[in-house]
Amino acid sequence: MSDGRRRSISLVEAGLLAVVGAGVLLDARGYPAPLIEGVPGPAFFPGLVAALLIACAGVLALRGTRAPQGAPESVRGVLRLLGATLWIAGFLLVLPLIGHLAALPPLVLGLMWLSGERSQWILMAVSLAFGGFVHLLFVVALGVPLP
Repeated sequence: MSDGRRRSISLVEAGLLAVVGAGVLLDARGYPAPLIEGVPGPAFFPGLVAALLIACAGVLALRGTRAPQGAPESVRGVLRLLGATLWIAGFLLVLPLIGHLAALPPLVLGLMWLSGERSQWILMAVSLAFGGFVHLLFVVALGVPLP
């Protein structure tokens, strides 16, 4: 693959990552205000994740404009990234409708599958355990109301 094409793909990936970060940041704006003044509220963690995603997109964009990378990008990798972006966008659309407890396990399952995991047991166990962990940590332990 030519260096120009590799750079273009890297910039597209950075743009998609920045769009996902911006989507998370916009979604977090709708979260309720903190219950106690001076304490981070429900929007803190999603805002932090969004800021990190946008920062990673910036680093990826800068790396794409520099020297050529070692391994060539494959079309399959770009399609997986696009699939993950669409999967996250779908998660953000259904989250207000069905809530985090029902929306989070399919998100994790889909992202794991797109990353290459094929064991049905691992896909189900990790996605359900992660959904339960998030619920127990934020809703039960921290008292953070999630959508």
